Amino acid sequence: MQTHNPFSKLIETKWFNVLVNLAIVVNAVLIGVETFHTSTLITTVQTSILAVFVIEIFIRFRASSNLKAYLSDGWNWFDVILVSISLIPESWVENSAMLSVFRVLRVFRVLRLIKVLPELRVIVSVLLRSMKSLAYSFGLLSIFMYMYAVMGVIMFKGGPVAANGPDYSASSPDPYGTISEAFFTLFRIMTGEDWTDLRYNLLGSQVAGASDWFVTLYHVSWMGLSAFLLINLVIGSVVNNYDKVMAEVEEEQNPDDHKQKIHELHHKVDELTSQLKRLIDQQHPK
Repeated sequence: MQTHNPFSKLIETKWFNVLVNLAIVVNAVLIGVETFHTSTLITTVQTSILAVFVIEIFIRFRASSNLKAYLSDGWNWFDVILVSISLIPESWVENSAMLSVFRVLRVFRVLRLIKVLPELRVIVSVLLRSMKSLAYSFGLLSIFMYMYAVMGVIMFKGGPVAANGPDYSASSPDPYGTISEAFFTLFRIMTGEDWTDLRYNLLGSQVAGASDWFVTLYHVSWMGLSAFLLINLVIGSVVNNYDKVMAEVEEEQNPDDHKQKIHELHHKVDELTSQLKRLIDQQHPK
């Protein structure tokens, strides 16, 4: 006989989820407030919110059938890690550098805001599912970026650094002085930031014999390749996975509708098959 788990019913109640979501929002706001103002009241509220998070984890754990079922949900791992970091007292951290890192890690509690809206969780699921395709896209981008960076250093190293404007300084580094600086310059071009100024600075400089047409071709081709082609590959892979995840979510939320659609599709296939058989029998009577 299957026993009823009261914790499973509790986590599905509206007031429980409202309370947890409210605690997450207040916690995120107070994290920002603590950067410029602290008080005993804020510390007490944050401690109380942390207690709410610990109780929430306990309730969700008891609502699961076992430890394996609880840890099979990535969001539960997410909660346990963030709350565990918050439970470590700052007095245990003696090194000032480690204390700064520890405080930065606590800021990640703001990410629990993702749990407030189901739509945000869907977006995170899409990004996680897209990691493989994003890695391949990033690899392709890195290959082209390295190729352009090497060409930039060979052709434009030692060229004019600053543009004729107040936003530039004569002490600015050579945009193509080193491979690493060329990588950063190409990233600037990819974002669309002052890439035309980079081109204008090199026009007429005759650095390493680079002609004006090559300077123009180099910058325009990289802008087109990176900003319009490779970035669109990334967007396309994310959008494709978004459609798949939304279809799965819709199927989970409306399983009866999904089954009904499959049943209707099978029914139509059966009708078409029957009509086809009748046509064959009419054409080739026995």
